[in-house]
Amino acid sequence: VNQLRDQTSKQEAELEKLSTEEQEAAAARKKLEREMAEGEARLRNKRMRQNLVRNEKELQALSHEVDSLKDNNQRIEGELLVMMESAGPRLTKIKELSESLAQARTELAAGEKEIASEVEEIKSQLAQQRRERDKIVKEIEPALLARYDVIFSRRQGVAVAVARSGTCQGCMRRLPPQLYNEIQKHQQIHFCPACQRILYYEEAPPAK
Repeated sequence: VNQLRDQTSKQEAELEKLSTEEQEAAAARKKLEREMAEGEARLRNKRMRQNLVRNEKELQALSHEVDSLKDNNQRIEGELLVMMESAGPRLTKIKELSESLAQARTELAAGEKEIASEVEEIKSQLAQQRRERDKIVKEIEPALLARYDVIFSRRQGVAVAVARSGTCQGCMRRLPPQLYNEIQKHQQIHFCPACQRILYYEEAPPAK
């Protein structure tokens, strides 16, 4: 879910960046299109005047203005073509990102829903285990329970360890042979001399 959140955040940031670029580019294109339309209107007006003018000097001036307007319109048209060409890949990327983001959001929502369900299940199991623990605690001697709590707090939540092959699996220290023999009998509670954890015997798994 965290990976999906990171992925979604990155895609949202990239999509926002591209969308802002496209909005700015669209505004610039509209401005150029407006300038080009105005230039075309002026050009038509100048050409109409050319047909009416008989003065050579004025005709030359109008021809110069017509050429200048044509050059300016061609420049604007070239800029528009470049902007439209650059807009193509950006719009494609925006479409791809939008689709990918929608999918990621769907997966994220499903993942969060699944986790919420698992959390509720874990809470239910934990509550059941606490109830069972409370029942067991009532049957334990207060002094032993107090010692267990001390070990639990000092040993990062691991107060009980396996004694296997003559070794405490909590601290991996060798146990005195006599103590190890006593642990195997399960007749009383024993503690590791090194880490003080409560020990119980378990045979080593068979070799593969």
